[in-house]
Amino acid sequence: MQASDSHATELTDLIARLCGPAGTGEALKAISDSCESARAAGLGQDAATMEKLDGATAGLDPILRESALAYVSGDLRRYLHILEMLDTVLDLASLDGINQIFWSMQRQLFLMRMDLGSVPDFVGKHLFPFYERFLRQVAVRLELDPAGRQAGMPDAGRVVIVTNQFLSAEHQPSRDLLLLAVRLQRDLGRTVLVLNTNMMPDRYYSAFVPPFAAAVEDRLSGEQTIRCDGERIRMLSSIVPGVTADKLSGFLSAVEAFDPDLVIGFGGSVIVADLLGRAYPVMCVPTTSGRTMSLADIVLGYGDHAPPADGSRLARSWRPSRFTLSVHRTGDTATRAQFSLLEGEFVCVVVGNRLDAEADGTFLELLGRILDAVPQALVLFAGGVERLPGRLAANRHAGRLRSLGHVDRMEALVSVCDLFVNPRRTGGGGGAAQAMAGGLPVLSFEVGDVASVAGPFFVVADDDAFVARAAALAGDPELLAEARQEARSRIEAVEREGADIAQLSAYMAEAVSLFDKRR
Repeated sequence: MQASDSHATELTDLIARLCGPAGTGEALKAISDSCESARAAGLGQDAATMEKLDGATAGLDPILRESALAYVSGDLRRYLHILEMLDTVLDLASLDGINQIFWSMQRQLFLMRMDLGSVPDFVGKHLFPFYERFLRQVAVRLELDPAGRQAGMPDAGRVVIVTNQFLSAEHQPSRDLLLLAVRLQRDLGRTVLVLNTNMMPDRYYSAFVPPFAAAVEDRLSGEQTIRCDGERIRMLSSIVPGVTADKLSGFLSAVEAFDPDLVIGFGGSVIVADLLGRAYPVMCVPTTSGRTMSLADIVLGYGDHAPPADGSRLARSWRPSRFTLSVHRTGDTATRAQFSLLEGEFVCVVVGNRLDAEADGTFLELLGRILDAVPQALVLFAGGVERLPGRLAANRHAGRLRSLGHVDRMEALVSVCDLFVNPRRTGGGGGAAQAMAGGLPVLSFEVGDVASVAGPFFVVADDDAFVARAAALAGDPELLAEARQEARSRIEAVEREGADIAQLSAYMAEAVSLFDKRR
């Protein structure tokens, strides 16, 4: 079988990269760039070309090979192969290497780079059970055995919140965590201890591509006191890299000394919170939509209205409540001239921290259709990027597609825009909430955080409806004014839902009750 001539160049380049050096972060990034080019060119949908790639790479490191071919094709069966390989050596493989691979897989799923139809039950039936097995290995190999409270002890009024990553007030999940801590202390009278565990890999421990390393805020090391909304919040933070006995036993000892009634895992796959589940009640507060990986007694929803339908542990722990996104309101406004915009323009804005990946070729083509349909429209991109400006410059609508890079005055930018345009992605909920609070309508597909936050009024089913909705809003001032008011009303409703302290307290009590039954 011959590879397609149209993909010959991408195939040759990719094979050369894969068969070359792969022992450094720079080499893995170069391989990833080649995989991305091949994926964007459609190589993964060319069966003959993929067969040739399969054969040419048969002798390579299996993690490198399977992850690269998964990157190009989106085929989750490649990830199944990796999990099967890891299972055979799970008691011997480096914990840091396993952790790296686990988070790298999750990253690709989060970025919607994988074809969920290739293995529809991948997360619930394969990745989540693997996460459980990995946690058992961590506990056994590092000799972690949290003690917990004795049964029948009176309430201590203390809660531990555990997060994988706390960065700054500019980081949406970090702001949301502080909001939760403030409400627990101020409104429920609890004393809160935050653990900033930094358990995601911050460097490369495996040959998985694309490599993933999380950001770490170096100044947040040791014991911290954070002031937020009149409350003093105590935090213990470790920036020590890797999955080590000293790091994890230190966190577990701190929790034992604090003696909480409840542990809250803030986000999914919060390793330390799930390790503590053997000794304490655990509740999980997700920070994104999709399937949340957590061993908690109670796992809150993210705006979804029904639990997973598979009857799994995750389905049984799910509860229909969303903790609110924190919307930062300063009242900052601007004139269009301050952002080099004209009064007659219909200004669309795309906001995000991963726009290099999320504003891909397919999305730019869709934006091109909007620009064709609305002559007075232009699109701004707000968020740190590296490759996107070059792709915009080569686009046929180059003058009407503008990358602003990182924007400090996001609230001011929103005030001079007409429409928040959302790519197909998982994230973006915080940006959408900020936009809607400023009266900016949202245009989104029915997937991900933005759709969950925005609600049905602002989502469409397909590309044609996407273009038609943008054109309708651009051509009808009354419709646009109605959408602006709907945006404000919707985000107020979302905030009220998340501010239901009585409901939060009830779920916390239920988690304690469920723990008492299973201990």
